[in-house]
Amino acid sequence: MASVSIRLGDAFLIKTPPKGKHLYVAIAKTSKTRYLFVSINSRQPKSETVCILEPGPDVPNFIVHESVINYRFARELNAKDLVKLMPTGNRSAKGQCSQTVLTRIQTGGLASKRLKNRYKHALKDFMNL
Repeated sequence: MASVSIRLGDAFLIKTPPKGKHLYVAIAKTSKTRYLFVSINSRQPKSETVCILEPGPDVPNFIVHESVINYRFARELNAKDLVKLMPTGNRSAKGQCSQTVLTRIQTGGLASKRLKNRYKHALKDFMNL
């Protein structure tokens, strides 16, 4: 099985049954080999809006309209897990968030009411808070 390199701020397309695929971004290292990923989704009327992303040079070019970070569907993955969830033939990062956007996403995670507490604690530890 192919391997993939993960850097903070990298965005990957991940299979999310039953609805298809979603863009996930690595926002924190939770162990030597594991990372915390959060989903980027199109903004909907009931979306949590602690972190809104607009298309531009600081976000992956995959983001073409107003989007939000959906902390509710956060996942902790290592490279092997990530490869299993990526569509076949599409096993590379879809883009990179700038450090400024990454910091906004991380800070939003701390403010989110939808991020699970275990992930919130891991994010705080990573950010040395």
